[in-house]
Amino acid sequence: MSILMTCYGAGFSLIPAYLSDIFGTKELAALHGYILTAWAMAGLAGPILLAETYKMAHSYTQTLFVFLILYSIALALSYYLGRSIKKESQKPLT
Repeated sequence: MSILMTCYGAGFSLIPAYLSDIFGTKELAALHGYILTAWAMAGLAGPILLAETYKMAHSYTQTLFVFLILYSIALALSYYLGRSIKKESQKPLT
């Protein structure tokens, strides 16, 4: 559990550095605000989704599948975004 919490804390502190590497520092504050807002919304919606799914299925198995699907979508979007950004950064400036 302590390793998991360490990774969570490291992820939180590395977001600004990661954003500045990808998007630059011009809009860093706005982007960081959007990410923290999305993180807060997920913190609110996640437990509600968990509770409602458990009420319907009376099992956490269905809930884990729902979150697996959501995480898979997030992973696919992250991969696509990373490739798209890399392509744009490799275009010659004219």
